[in-house]
Amino acid sequence: MTNRSSRPAIALGTLLVALVAIAIGAYRFHHDRLEWTSDGAIYLRMLLHDRGLSEDEAKRRSDAFINTTPEARLPEAKGFYTDSPPQHYRDQFALFRSRPLYPLLAAPLYPRFGPDALKIVSVCAYVAATVLMYLVLLQLVPAWLAALGAIGFGTAPPVLNFAALPLTDELALALWIAAFGALLAALRGRALPWLPLAIASAAVLTFVRPAIYLPFGAALAAFLASPRGSAQRTTAARAAIAFVAIGLAFLAFTTWVHGPGVAQQLRWEYDWERATGGPFSNRPFIMWWALTFVATLAQEVVVETYRHGALFMLVLAGIGLVAARGTIVAALAIGGAAATLVALIVNPVELQRTVTLPLTPILVLLATLALSAAVARIRERAPAGV
Repeated sequence: MTNRSSRPAIALGTLLVALVAIAIGAYRFHHDRLEWTSDGAIYLRMLLHDRGLSEDEAKRRSDAFINTTPEARLPEAKGFYTDSPPQHYRDQFALFRSRPLYPLLAAPLYPRFGPDALKIVSVCAYVAATVLMYLVLLQLVPAWLAALGAIGFGTAPPVLNFAALPLTDELALALWIAAFGALLAALRGRALPWLPLAIASAAVLTFVRPAIYLPFGAALAAFLASPRGSAQRTTAARAAIAFVAIGLAFLAFTTWVHGPGVAQQLRWEYDWERATGGPFSNRPFIMWWALTFVATLAQEVVVETYRHGALFMLVLAGIGLVAARGTIVAALAIGGAAATLVALIVNPVELQRTVTLPLTPILVLLATLALSAAVARIRERAPAGV
């Protein structure tokens, strides 16, 4: 699994993928221009605070803007954007204290673009994630197939859904792909200092969205799969140790800014579900968590298979995993995929943002490997001269 494409082919593929991603990102920005969420409202408050406003003034201005959007008219958002919002929404703000980088990136754009600055950062992150997916695939397959895989990634429903929303998801996705790709390059012995880049990407990711478990899971799997005493095993160990250090630094930062712990976040989700009449919210906490976990998992599998047509990609990904068995690529994919399930412990209510989205680049990578293996088999069996 090595790419032997010429430089012109690689450059052409990069240009094609970038142009397609930019066109799609621009369309999604136009399509979702009026779409906001309660999370987006909080990021807007943080942005305004970063611009120098007091927390009270930032909330007042954010509320004034959100009240002009369809979000404020949703029944579930009743009373959110007032001087006296419900307690479960007031408590939500604390969950975002340890995610400072997304609004910080948007703050310099605010004087010119207003609240759309958050959406512009998401669109740019969407384009970056798609191009990064291409660069990761280039390590393994020819340029034309890498471009096909990257465009498939960029048009996957979970990725498109968040392409222009005022949320951290696309930025976190781009950073996760960067960390995964750099770790893959480091483990395959590439010449550039890929390991520091993987560590840096993981560090930035963690302060955009607390998901250090994703690169750690990939590194741990690579460590376990590598031969004893090999350079590959040493690289994986160094990466895993660095990711643990980043996680500890994040915990210290969260404590410093009075952010939430796991128990606090779970309690907030339970209180939110009870306040909004969510499923199983009339049950005791532990029973609510267990029932929600199972129900959300089952529902997400059905939704992804039926509405998003993910069954074909899942089958291809399974074939790709078989084709890559015994390689470091397979180990990284298995570790990263398994790590996505950690999010269920903290947030059993929603899977698309916390599991499906970070799982998508892994599925695309494995599916592309399956296509590459099929193309190679066809060429092997083609008659001479054809």
